[in-house]
Amino acid sequence: MEKLTQEELEQLQSILQRYEEASFKTGQYTIEIENFKAERRELINLATQAIAEREQFLKQLEEKYGEGVQINPMTGEIKA
Repeated sequence: MEKLTQEELEQLQSILQRYEEASFKTGQYTIEIENFKAERRELINLATQAIAEREQFLKQLEEKYGEGVQINPMTGEIKA
């Protein structure tokens, strides 16, 4: 039975090893990317909720202190 030379065998094994490593890393990165996408969706939902809460609260403040009221969020100072 004919066989590859030692040099050919080593070259083939090196190529196959690099392919396996690249495939493995690609899989790892794909999983990480999907996890980041899920986290991003969660953060977007949290931000959307915060925006809705802010709008509702500002509406309540306008009802209490008048339309177009300006409030300094750092000091609580109200300007009509």
